[in-house]
Amino acid sequence: MRELWDSFVMLFIVLDSVGNIPIFYSLTSHLSESERRRVFAKSVAVASALLLAFAVFGYGFFEYYGVTFSDFKIAGGVLLLLIALQGILGRIEAEQLRGEDVAVVPMATPLLAGPGSIYIVMYLRQVYGLGPVLLSIALNTLAAYLILAESGLILGKVGRNTVLVLSRVVLLLLAVLAVSMIRSGLAEALAGLRVGLGG
Repeated sequence: MRELWDSFVMLFIVLDSVGNIPIFYSLTSHLSESERRRVFAKSVAVASALLLAFAVFGYGFFEYYGVTFSDFKIAGGVLLLLIALQGILGRIEAEQLRGEDVAVVPMATPLLAGPGSIYIVMYLRQVYGLGPVLLSIALNTLAAYLILAESGLILGKVGRNTVLVLSRVVLLLLAVLAVSMIRSGLAEALAGLRVGLGG
C-alpha cells in the first residue's frame, strides 16, 4: 500500500489535473456538456495509453542505449524542475491554442502525458515495480477524468483564481521533488565514479 500511495501521489502531482482545469475548460468552452465530457474522456484515454506504454517499455528502451538510472534521475529531475519553474513563473496560456482535435493535442499530450509524467512512470517502475505503477496510472487517469468532467462546477464554486493558486502550490511541490531527484542522481553518479576510480 505504501508503494501504491507514493506512486499515486507523485503521478497526481505531475499530471496536475487541478491546475489544468482552466485550460481544459477554455479549450472546450464552445462545446455542450456531453461533448465536453467525451473530449475529456478521449484525452484521458490517450494519455493513459501513452503512460502505460512508457511504464512497460520505456526504461528498457533507454537502458538498451546505456542510459543508467542515475543519468535518468538527473535528466528527469532537471526536466521536472524546468516544468515546475515554467508553471510557477507563468507559462503560455493554452487557451490560445486551437486544433481539429484538442482531445489529443494539446490535452492528452503534452498537458497530461507530457515529458514530466512520462518520466515519472518510468522512474516509479524502477523504484516500486510494475504493479503499483499500472494501478497508479489507472487511478490517476480516473481521477483526472472526474476532476476535468466537473471542471465547470469546480470553477463556478471556487473561482478561476483559486484554481490557479492551487496549481502554483502543486508546482512548488513538483519543484521540491525535482531537486530531490537531481540530488539523489548526482550522489549515486559520484559514488559510482569513486568506485570506478578506486578500482
